[in-house]
Amino acid sequence: MVSRIMKRGAALVLAVFAFFSCDRPFSLDLDLAVDAHDYSIGSKAGQARIFFYTNKPWTLSLEPAGCSWGSVDKTSGNGKADVEEILFTYEQNTDVDRDATIVIKAGSKQERIRIFQPGVAKEWWDGSTTIDDLEIKPVS
Repeated sequence: MVSRIMKRGAALVLAVFAFFSCDRPFSLDLDLAVDAHDYSIGSKAGQARIFFYTNKPWTLSLEPAGCSWGSVDKTSGNGKADVEEILFTYEQNTDVDRDATIVIKAGSKQERIRIFQPGVAKEWWDGSTTIDDLEIKPVS
């Protein structure tokens, strides 16, 4: 009898706790975390959205410095949004494979995100937009 009352009491306490805990807003409490450490983009020009999480002011840099084929839309933030989003804009790659690294620093933490873009060798490129459309030209 006592154990039955205790079970019902425990179930009631859990139900009340679950009901009232639903009103509490959710917030991430992370110094710095990234969605992925490696991104692979297409060889055509375009944009990639990159997400990371922080509750601290942050800065961002692109390596190699002076990367001529890609850029980011912002290089710093206050960390008040929890989920941060940057836009990496890149040019078409008509040459060999290439990569760049986005370095994010927040507080004492640092994360590196590698962006890989496949290429098409210039002497074989015939203006096609995908490797599937590529026509190999004989060397004269």
